[in-house]
Amino acid sequence: MLCISKQTMKNKIAIFSCGDESYIEQMCAALTIACKKNEDFVPHIISDVEDEDKLKFLDKFGITLLKVDLSEQFGVHNENWPNHMFWYFIGPEVLHQMGYEYSCYIDADVYCVNKIDIDWLDDIEIAARSDRENEYNSGVLFFNNKKMVEKNLFQAALNIYKKFSTDKYLKWHGGKVHDQQVLTALGGGNKFNDFWGGGGIFEISDLSVVWNYVFQHTENRNEEYINKEYSALCDEIRFVHFLLSRPWLPFKEWGGQHGLFKTKDFPNGWVVKTNRGEPKRETRIQFVEDWRREIRDLEDEYNCTLFDEFDCLENII
Repeated sequence: MLCISKQTMKNKIAIFSCGDESYIEQMCAALTIACKKNEDFVPHIISDVEDEDKLKFLDKFGITLLKVDLSEQFGVHNENWPNHMFWYFIGPEVLHQMGYEYSCYIDADVYCVNKIDIDWLDDIEIAARSDRENEYNSGVLFFNNKKMVEKNLFQAALNIYKKFSTDKYLKWHGGKVHDQQVLTALGGGNKFNDFWGGGGIFEISDLSVVWNYVFQHTENRNEEYINKEYSALCDEIRFVHFLLSRPWLPFKEWGGQHGLFKTKDFPNGWVVKTNRGEPKRETRIQFVEDWRREIRDLEDEYNCTLFDEFDCLENII
């Protein structure tokens, strides 16, 4: 059951994240940093968290919990991925009920670098950065909540998820369903939408890479920025997406296993989307250092500990 109250939030943007109890600190950090730089943002978390200590963290940071449990809907045929990663599809509907015209979803490993301009939101249904033509990354998303309610985003996403949670999809795609494939299928002109067969019923606007910055090559879609030095980027970037270089972890634990190309750039087999790696590893490290400094400032301000002591990255660049 949703724990929400009706309120008028004219000229405010709901910013939200989704996750289980193990990611409460990360979500609190991501949302609070974004809100400090954008006074029109109001933070929310969609979760089924019940742990009292975790709930105290939300209260301390002034973050509203939208308590839902969608594990039954998104727990089918999906042991590969945490089902919380699909829960953002309910966000625009819930937040519209609360009076928000627009919402912004961010992953817990997203870092808001600068104040952002939101005057363009009137013109969108959904906005996301594409990794390739008409295929989208869900690290940073913007929604016109009213349009999402009118088009029933949640039910459409759930219908796609169910069709993708099948052996037929597994055989066709070679892997089990990921939230970005559901997101991509909502729009048109891509193989996931074709598999679904539901038509491109949602208009997905393509965000520039500065709205969801990644450090590695993505099939020549971010070449203008990928080779830039940190000093040339830090004033341009709105959000950095750390992906598998989770900045709260020691450097030796960065990386992951998603069956994509691996390089020796990072000690745990840093995974990138092409085997060319990333040309400016020092840029990633410097943004991690910025994030860590802001975390320590938050801990001082809110008199709490979000993360243990960070490892030194001085000799890594």
